[in-house]
Amino acid sequence: MSGLTVGHLVQRNARKYPDQEAAVHRSDGRRVGAYTYTEFESRVTRVANGLADLGVRAGDTVALYMKNNVETLECFVGAMLIGARPVPVNHRFKGQEVSYVLDDSGPEVAILDAFGADTIGDIHDDPIVPVETFLSVDEDPPAFASSYEAFLENASADAVDVVPDRQDQAALMYTSGTTGRPKGCRFTHDNLLTLAADGVYEGDYLEPGNRHLIVTPLFHVGAFVPFITNLYVGGTTIVTDGFDPERVLTLLEEESINSSYFVPTQSRMLLSVDDVADYDLSAFESYGTGAAPSSADLKREIIETFDTDLVESFGQTEAMATRLPPERTLEKADSVGRPSLNLEMKVVDDAGNRLPRGEIGRAAYKGPSVFDGYHNMPEKTDDVYDEDGWFVSDDLIKRDEEGFVYFVGRADDMIVSGGENVHPAEVEEVIHEHPAVNEVAVVGVPDERWGERVKAVVVPEDDATDLEADDIASHVEERVAGYKKPREVEFRSELPRNPTGKVLKSDLT
Repeated sequence: MSGLTVGHLVQRNARKYPDQEAAVHRSDGRRVGAYTYTEFESRVTRVANGLADLGVRAGDTVALYMKNNVETLECFVGAMLIGARPVPVNHRFKGQEVSYVLDDSGPEVAILDAFGADTIGDIHDDPIVPVETFLSVDEDPPAFASSYEAFLENASADAVDVVPDRQDQAALMYTSGTTGRPKGCRFTHDNLLTLAADGVYEGDYLEPGNRHLIVTPLFHVGAFVPFITNLYVGGTTIVTDGFDPERVLTLLEEESINSSYFVPTQSRMLLSVDDVADYDLSAFESYGTGAAPSSADLKREIIETFDTDLVESFGQTEAMATRLPPERTLEKADSVGRPSLNLEMKVVDDAGNRLPRGEIGRAAYKGPSVFDGYHNMPEKTDDVYDEDGWFVSDDLIKRDEEGFVYFVGRADDMIVSGGENVHPAEVEEVIHEHPAVNEVAVVGVPDERWGERVKAVVVPEDDATDLEADDIASHVEERVAGYKKPREVEFRSELPRNPTGKVLKSDLT
């Protein structure tokens, strides 16, 4: 081994905190699995040895197609312990999408739960699917899969030498595929441990024994990286599948949760619970949010209701880029924070030239926390890295004189109306200020005269039964240039979102 690796964290924690809980799975209002660090290390070791017995070697991939559970956590680490790369597959993906990810990542072993049995059952014998062995964590495995627990029982408990180098690849995380085919993002052990160190330094998880709840899906970096971070400090990770606000509040209380992460949609659902103030959340200290913008009013309500630090993060699968310090949250409510400790950041134009403070351009990143490139996509990797090694994203941002970052939108979301550039996030922010608006998404739609026109899709507050399109248009026109005014307003009961909470704007055009 050259340097600390992710697998080493479990071995270290088993020595330092043998009797502390490492991982807990809550489902249907009860604990369905809970392991101390001693037990967790034993299971991780058996996973590693069992995969090796199946022919998995360093550099190979292992697919995980499951909802949140402890088995996903132990397979993450067990695969990495022998230098293999776990590939968590979006459990919302079906048939063709799953086949694509499996074909692209090339795993010889795939592990699934009861939820994924039907989808995998339809594709397991597809010629493009390279998987030789399927393991099921379900008590009644489908005919094409073997029992995961039997796999563990038959595997050796002998210690595994930590074989990877810190610079070796540790995991493949696939993007959500909202703008094309999902892309496999490579992460090294150094990437993941640097992200963990950033999280500790910037106040997310500060001490051993921290109890962190994961409710967002583990196939997403917004859940996967917090697990690594909590493992890094010797914390307890509690996972649950699905999101029901009353059940989550009960879980926060019963498990004495210290920290968790919620996308804005989930935050609004938690705040809408009538008796939210009656739950004992005195242990809850760090409320993380991200994946989509949060309004100043939403941030204020979270802080007042939960009496906790609010830590907003911003980035993408390829680069988890900024955090907004809790002490500046309300003062800089429109910002998404400052660049993380181990990350350089700049704003550039389309030619790659650095732009001065206050000007809008693409976010460019450099540092050990930035991903290691796209799997099987060398040309795409070359496209997003400039000649000096900066990863240039499609996120449009600006920075103020203190270095705080403000998200403006996506370059591919830009609306060009009558030759004028309209940034959707700016218009969305203005519409959010209307007291009758709960949620909003702004998109461009074809227009014969203007090329594109601005369209706003609005979710009104429950009591805003008389809200009309003219109210929204007038509200915007009074505050920003007229060409940014929505020429079309559609009202919906909810916005379409992917599993991580991001609005699917392609469904609105």
